[in-house]
Amino acid sequence: MARSKGEINRAGGLLRGWHADTDLGGKDLSDLDDAYRALAEFRAGFSYPLTKVAMGLRSMVSCESDSVRVGQRLKREPQIINKLVRQPGMLLARMEDIGGCRAVLPSPAAMTGVENRIRKRWEVLRYRDYVEDPKASGYRAVHLVTERDGKRIEVQLRTEGQQDWADAVESFAARYKLPLKDESGPDPVLEFFRIAGEGIYCDEYLLPLPDDFGSRYREAERAVEDWIQSVD
Repeated sequence: MARSKGEINRAGGLLRGWHADTDLGGKDLSDLDDAYRALAEFRAGFSYPLTKVAMGLRSMVSCESDSVRVGQRLKREPQIINKLVRQPGMLLARMEDIGGCRAVLPSPAAMTGVENRIRKRWEVLRYRDYVEDPKASGYRAVHLVTERDGKRIEVQLRTEGQQDWADAVESFAARYKLPLKDESGPDPVLEFFRIAGEGIYCDEYLLPLPDDFGSRYREAERAVEDWIQSVD
């Protein structure tokens, strides 16, 4: 029998509590296994709806580009729990990015074309334009949330430059074990990637670079090189 949203949210709250407090002394652990089972069952329920959204997205991308780069993923259980801990007000049953798919487009025009097709064919429940309003980390993309079979699925649209930036951040974060995806880390590293993202954005969208861009980039590059030398 499928669990109710209330049961899912209670399991999420229990997992949040356990992982937010590493001191488990004196706590009753009898419900922990069931909370993990509830999370696993809830997560698995996104698999088929996600596949259906990804198939539709591939079709729309093929209408805008000769190159179809569409991927899909279910958020891993540790990532789900970490998000619950980072966002205490988040209810597990309302988390919108457990199932996600991403399309990488060759140009801003192609990305806009796919976005327009999505809006015509699917109901968009939530929209975030991180291109015009990037995250503090410098991250840029368009995020849309739709629903399939009662499950909310996040769709990310990125240009090739935005994907290259994200790949570089992920690679750097993995090498130095930094939480850059959470917009956290050493200031020189964060500043360097913010400025690099700005440069990529101007290049892809055919915008003039700010007058001080060159000097800011060189300064940030030197600062991150100094940081690397200090930890290597």
